[in-house]
Amino acid sequence: MELLFFCLLLFISCVWSQALLSVLQNHFELSAFNSYVNGSQKLTNLLSSADNVTLLAPSNAAFKSWLPNQAPNLAEDQIEALLTYHIVHGVFPSVTFSSQPQFSKTFLNNITYANVTGGQRAELLTGSSGNPEIVSGNKIVSGISTTDVLFTGGLIQIIDTVLTIPLNFVILITQANFRYFVAILNAGGYLSPNDTPLVSNAIYAPSNTIFAPNTQAAVDSFNSISATMSQEQLAEIFNYHTVPGFLGYSTQLKHGMQLRTLQGTNLTITIQGNNTFVNSARIMTYDYLVCNGVVHMIDSVLNPSNTTGPPPPTGAQTPPATTSSSTTLYISIQPPKSGWTPASKAGVGIGVVLIAVALVRAMYFLLMWMRRRQLVGGEKRQKSKVVWNVGPVWGRKVTKQMGRERGVSPQELDAEQKSGMDMASPGVSEALTMTMGSRYEGSTVGSWGGELEGSGGPKMVIVRGHISGVAGGGGS
Repeated sequence: MELLFFCLLLFISCVWSQALLSVLQNHFELSAFNSYVNGSQKLTNLLSSADNVTLLAPSNAAFKSWLPNQAPNLAEDQIEALLTYHIVHGVFPSVTFSSQPQFSKTFLNNITYANVTGGQRAELLTGSSGNPEIVSGNKIVSGISTTDVLFTGGLIQIIDTVLTIPLNFVILITQANFRYFVAILNAGGYLSPNDTPLVSNAIYAPSNTIFAPNTQAAVDSFNSISATMSQEQLAEIFNYHTVPGFLGYSTQLKHGMQLRTLQGTNLTITIQGNNTFVNSARIMTYDYLVCNGVVHMIDSVLNPSNTTGPPPPTGAQTPPATTSSSTTLYISIQPPKSGWTPASKAGVGIGVVLIAVALVRAMYFLLMWMRRRQLVGGEKRQKSKVVWNVGPVWGRKVTKQMGRERGVSPQELDAEQKSGMDMASPGVSEALTMTMGSRYEGSTVGSWGGELEGSGGPKMVIVRGHISGVAGGGGS
């Protein structure tokens, strides 16, 4: 089913769509974006060959709001990094956005800005209003102002806010109000230049997942357990909050999953209702994207000496079925779910739109064809039309004898007038004119019937514009 929908999209986009650069050039909302593309040969080459992609293109208004907060002269590599972050692998029509986020790979893979496997991610989902949104660095939300603009090779979603490239972890916790976590870092000496090497792997290693405690209770707990710890032990506490080599976006965290930390021992994921726990710490806010992975805000400090889970659920709450084994997992592969998948929804949405477009186009061509036939038929009727006083009177009416139509004679017309009955059928306004070289050249008779007499030959019976036989004989 998904393959069928994808093939349909590919076929339609190839037949009816324009190349991406042409769409950018011709779309009035995208002139600012297009000017940045034209200023970079790398971007021009990339977009000219882009296939199976979704372009999250900021509108002119989005760039106008974004520019005052930027440095006066952005370097070319900064512009290229920013715009490649707006190009997503895969086609994502607006109907495929849902409350279940999708962390989609972008074309941003420059390790200066994206030290994650497969390219930096952007989060696609529907917001609380039910409208599609894109969440980028520091949880900046971009809405879609114009949906599903087709081009050959994919779609454009025109967005109302420029995406933010995910930040360095240290910058994120400063800007995103992780003030309690900063207090923990300070209390543990993690901000000291002498102790930084102890935690640098957790901060800068590629494709990390970090669980960051950010409550006053977490600060108090850390102060209590760290009072007698050495620097190495403090480093172990910090590293126990980090899972290396695993991009643990919220959609990847499964009930019962165990994740090996940088410290060397495991964390256990527990899901109770709408809550997700790491050991006994509850995740308060999911999915802060950073340049080398993802950060989740939790409500308490993780301690490798205390790995107990959360209290059992109360009331009607029951944990969901375990979808992974109790062994350590870095990537969880789930069986396909029944029902409509995002790709199926994409196919249905695109199929409906394109079928509607096809019907409109078919109706247009049908109407044009009927109009053309009408015009041609009118021209033919105008050429063959003659006045009623041409030819003998009896050439303008026909009657039937033995199932055949023939011209009406003057005697029959007289009988009709005397009896007051309409014995003959009316003629029509078309006439037969014999062609050049015929012995009946120039003679005209009503095309419903009559007799035609020319020089050098017998009278001919005319029925429906055709010579049917010799008058007085048994013509066919």
